Amino acid sequence: MKHLVRIDNLGVQRSSAFWLRIESLKLSDGDILCITGANGSGKTTLIECLAGILQPDTGSIAIENRILSNDLRATKARIGFIPDDENWFIGELCATEYFELLRRIYKEAGANADTSSNVDRFASTLGFTSFRTPLRLLSHGNKKKVQLIAGLMHEPSVVIVDELRNGLDPLAILAAEELILQQATRGACIIAATHDLWWAERIAHNIMLLHNGIVLVHSDNPSLLKTYGSLESMFKQKVGHT
Repeated sequence: MKHLVRIDNLGVQRSSAFWLRIESLKLSDGDILCITGANGSGKTTLIECLAGILQPDTGSIAIENRILSNDLRATKARIGFIPDDENWFIGELCATEYFELLRRIYKEAGANADTSSNVDRFASTLGFTSFRTPLRLLSHGNKKKVQLIAGLMHEPSVVIVDELRNGLDPLAILAAEELILQQATRGACIIAATHDLWWAERIAHNIMLLHNGIVLVHSDNPSLLKTYGSLESMFKQKVGHT
């Protein structure tokens, strides 16, 4: 079976006191995984490894059966990363210039999507119109919309999103969720890091709970809800007893 994402014996040391260890993870087309955990649990470390930003100390990550570290540029072209961090912007560029820069980068890396059409379509869905405003002057919500468009415009097979709902108004949240679910419908797998357990209950097929770099729970969402009643209850019981 072809897996869009495969992790084997991943180990990442962020400090003398913290190791992230993920023994195994396999995701196929259409899968939606939500990763949650307390602050400092390893969520950001894991998604940065999956996005090719951080190199693991041990083990491997494969995207579409290609080891990420072996062919970083081509493999990263199959990844869409939507961070919850404004430091990714080139603040002097406007959105039009930023999307054009990314279009050229994605094309050079081998992406064949109609990025211009996708930008227009996603912007319309999100209600984004501030194409000529320098990115540094955009509101937090509009910056998040730019991040969403940038992360999806090249039709990646793996979408990695950190706190999707942060900074968005209620209508934009619904639109963003629609876009993410559309990606899963077309066959992408979604990996979402979130503290919003209610949102994870609604959207995720599977849940991974991290604590101090260790996987406490990795199970399908319906089974967890049947056992605990809610992800909040699961979180309290698991994290509260460690």
